[in-house]
Amino acid sequence: MKTGIVVLGAPNDADGSLSVIAKSRCDKAFEVYLNNPDSYILCTGGYGSFNLSAHPHGYLTQRYLMSLGVAEKVFLDNAPSRFTLEDATLAKPILEAAGIQKLILVSSEFHIERVGYVFKHVFPSMILQTVSAITPISEAELVKLYAHEQSAMLREEENIKQLKNREL
Repeated sequence: MKTGIVVLGAPNDADGSLSVIAKSRCDKAFEVYLNNPDSYILCTGGYGSFNLSAHPHGYLTQRYLMSLGVAEKVFLDNAPSRFTLEDATLAKPILEAAGIQKLILVSSEFHIERVGYVFKHVFPSMILQTVSAITPISEAELVKLYAHEQSAMLREEENIKQLKNREL
């Protein structure tokens, strides 16, 4: 079964250095790749408040993964997305063109529930697996991120309804 690992984007700074959140996601994706060496990798992230550098975020995470030892031929085109729903909708044509049948979604522990929800709706017939990266930040910061995810999930539920209505 042709498998794709999707690495969800996270912040980086203006010079392109990845945040600890982005690195932890990449490190987990690398671990997943080592256990699934025949899989392909798609990195998400374009430009926005999370990335003011000269390169799309997906390019930066791809380069980081290559520095860990992933060969360039493993990577599918990056999805130049700005937010989670766009991660899924922009990744869809890339993954479909590559004939991917199973997705392993890699994101942070505070974000993975929303990722699973969104991708389940955008890829209803795809086999999906979610894998959480543990984020090395303080408990106080993690609490803030979980709180953000609660409000973001409400927004995503509305976004999915609108997406479904457009598809009908």
